[in-house]
Amino acid sequence: MIFSIGRALLGSPFRGLASALGGLALLAGAASAQPTAEDPVVMRLSHAYATVAQHHANMLYFKEEVEKRTGGRMVVDIFPASQLMPITQEINGMLSGQIDAAYTLNTLAATLDPLWGFFELPFLFDITPSDQKHLRDFVKSEAGGGALRASMEARGIKVLAIAPTDMVGALINTKRPVRSIEDLAGLKMRTPGGKYLGRSFELLGASPISMAYAEFSSAIVQGTVDGTVTGILFTYDNRIPVKYLSGVNLWYAGLPLLVSKRFFDSLPQDIQQVLVEVGSDLEDYGFDVTERRAAEVLRLIGTEMGVEVEPPLDDATIQSMREATQSVLADFVKANPGGQALIDEAERLRPN
Repeated sequence: MIFSIGRALLGSPFRGLASALGGLALLAGAASAQPTAEDPVVMRLSHAYATVAQHHANMLYFKEEVEKRTGGRMVVDIFPASQLMPITQEINGMLSGQIDAAYTLNTLAATLDPLWGFFELPFLFDITPSDQKHLRDFVKSEAGGGALRASMEARGIKVLAIAPTDMVGALINTKRPVRSIEDLAGLKMRTPGGKYLGRSFELLGASPISMAYAEFSSAIVQGTVDGTVTGILFTYDNRIPVKYLSGVNLWYAGLPLLVSKRFFDSLPQDIQQVLVEVGSDLEDYGFDVTERRAAEVLRLIGTEMGVEVEPPLDDATIQSMREATQSVLADFVKANPGGQALIDEAERLRPN
């Protein structure tokens, strides 16, 4: 009987009333679905690194701050060490809804948005283990990090932070100290993917080999590769078995914390604002930790790991390497219409 009345209403002048009541019911359901501390919204966050790495420490900071500032209405579930999927699948995982967020590499971000290849360009930033102000200023700049964020968001991914975990620029290897371009000749150097870092190695005389870090750890022991350019803290935390370390700023990792825009847009506005604010604070946290730890860890790499740590390259050597790799910047600009503006911003911010 009730079913019959319902059908009659839908076929009568009361159809509009029925639709309105249905709409109110949906609104009521949406209101009741608002996250609470007892029934929070959950963010599934993936990253590829071990829990001993600074990558994981950065994500623990993010988790703690988000949960505290939302009063527990959002919970961040972290899945480290590629528990859910390989790092190479994280971008697609966000776009398909398998995960909500990922803390990844610029080289992976560049598979969706080629403009993110910018962080692979050599010698763009004048930074040292204890002073990364030039890079920090770029990340915080509207014409720098802001432009990269906007470009990625147009592709369905929101960038919450570009947060370093390290002073990336530790050129490590098992063969010989690198004090000049000539010392790079013939070295088999692992890269984490991308196209511009490998090209820089080629122009400097080395042979680039693209592979994930999980493969690199065994490849360097077996002699498949001779080394890589990575982070100071990462080298120490993972006790990478190398003999030599030189500071060569060939790339900057540009580690982005990404979240599906579809997931982000589904959140209440106040939680969205918390995520944006925590993301900005995470950037500062990452730079602060790096600058505080890197110089001391560089010393420990020498004393505890027995690695020969080279003094900083002199200005003439850096300039010769910069000149040898200038075509990498030209290739990037040719492939990316917005690329020159990013390079110009990095140059504008260069310390005098």
